[in-house]
Amino acid sequence: MNHQLNSSLGIIILDEHGHFKHTNEVAQHFLYYFETFKSHFQENIQHYCLLECLCEITNLSINNGIIFIQPLSNVVLLERENKKSAEVYNELYEVINSSFDGIVISDNKGLILHQNPAYGDITGLHPSECIGRNLTELEELGVIDHSATLQALYKNDSVTINQSINTGKNVLVSAVPIRDKTGDIKKVVNNVRDLTQLNQLETEIQTLEETNQKITEELKSLKEQLNPKLSLISSSAKMKEVIERALKIAQIDSGVIIQGESGVGKEKIVNLIHMHSLRKKKPLIKINCGAIPENLLESELFGYVSGSFTGASKQGKIGLIEAANDGILFLDEIGEMPLDLQVKILRVLEEREITPVGGTTPRTVNVRIIAATNRDLNAMVQAGEFRKDLFYRLNIIPIIIPPLRERKEDVIPLTYHFLKELNEQYGLNKQISSEVLERLRRYDWPGNVRELQNMVERIVLMSEDNVLKSAHIDKEFSNDRVNDRVETMIPEANVPLKQYLASIEIHFLKERIKEHPSLRSAARSLDIDQSTLVRKMKRYNLRVEDIK
Repeated sequence: MNHQLNSSLGIIILDEHGHFKHTNEVAQHFLYYFETFKSHFQENIQHYCLLECLCEITNLSINNGIIFIQPLSNVVLLERENKKSAEVYNELYEVINSSFDGIVISDNKGLILHQNPAYGDITGLHPSECIGRNLTELEELGVIDHSATLQALYKNDSVTINQSINTGKNVLVSAVPIRDKTGDIKKVVNNVRDLTQLNQLETEIQTLEETNQKITEELKSLKEQLNPKLSLISSSAKMKEVIERALKIAQIDSGVIIQGESGVGKEKIVNLIHMHSLRKKKPLIKINCGAIPENLLESELFGYVSGSFTGASKQGKIGLIEAANDGILFLDEIGEMPLDLQVKILRVLEEREITPVGGTTPRTVNVRIIAATNRDLNAMVQAGEFRKDLFYRLNIIPIIIPPLRERKEDVIPLTYHFLKELNEQYGLNKQISSEVLERLRRYDWPGNVRELQNMVERIVLMSEDNVLKSAHIDKEFSNDRVNDRVETMIPEANVPLKQYLASIEIHFLKERIKEHPSLRSAARSLDIDQSTLVRKMKRYNLRVEDIK
């Protein structure tokens, strides 16, 4: 009985503080919703359904607390899907039949499957004359002079034609192929209108097109919200506060500085702000101020006119600020921006104007600037390394993203999220054992979410077992420690001097890049230009994301 209970029910046992002290394997799949379970338990709600994860919950106050999770059975889910499909079919049928336009649907052989009442009113053709007959036959009999459906099937594309019917009607027919996932045509939908009424219906057509565009945009927005790749996975109260703060300031244009360690997800917050802002239909342009050499950063941001400098394009070039006009410009690693360039960014914020490099005529821009950094800008202002006026102009609404070690409640949901993505991407069916989840949760993750994602990907792809256990993660943690140690071994015999020196230079570059927040500061510590450092990294195929 206990075995049957454990295999069908998820069980979460709470301690006196409301934290879970034990979960079985079934409950592991629902830990993302633990905060919801916990709040309902504290509200003394004994039994309820949670549609978000399709389960029934029962709360018992025995030995501090037990939460039972009953996943809905496949039969119930299938019944719901069938009911939903029937509702959608009936709604679609009603929409087609209530349309003022004539609509005819045929299969990929030209056989007519359905026509709505409006088609009969427009053409004078009764359903008995059309449904179940092939359009080739109707052409041969002279019922119609030529078929838009047959042309669409032949051209493998949409077709619009003028069509004459033996009832004396002339109509405009638009045939649109409906395809399956592989791109093959399954059906063709014909939209039919009386040409004599088109002039009267132009205004209606415009309205319908606008409505269709709005519906398409709403559907796209809904898909983006439901797509886990575009969602922010969070369970901790700290991260939920960050998300709520970002959503509150999304529709205003106040200055924002997003602060947090490397890998915490600053770019994700910028995407969230853009997605929910009034500028969401306009560009979101991103630039890493620390990854571009100082002598090129100004021309990248402000553009340049013809003949501004040696090597400049004869046509000139539009800058990223102007490219982001009416949208959002994301300045990542703003702390690495040179002081003289900070003055020009301040002018953009205050005057809404830019002047390209080599130009004399200002250009008006309407752009929202969001900045991010992993450095302490307050300390940089005090040290004279960052302009105070720009700092206060940008830092109207600060968003501070806590490191993953301060929100460990997010580790397990993030792990499941990355695991699901990898399983879908590579067609796998990997699972993670509870001991591995606990190991991941206890680790401090100095590289934050990015490091966690890399580790999950590594153990999933390197393991041959379907269930990931402690041995797999121990091996990868061990490899990290080995890679972090300085290699001081004497090279093997007959190794060329050039190769030996290159290996030392690679190691030295990696160490400096790890120690500094940006390529510019790393280059400064090496006493070389940033462009020289970038060139050496390209030579040795080194990437910042792989090193950090």
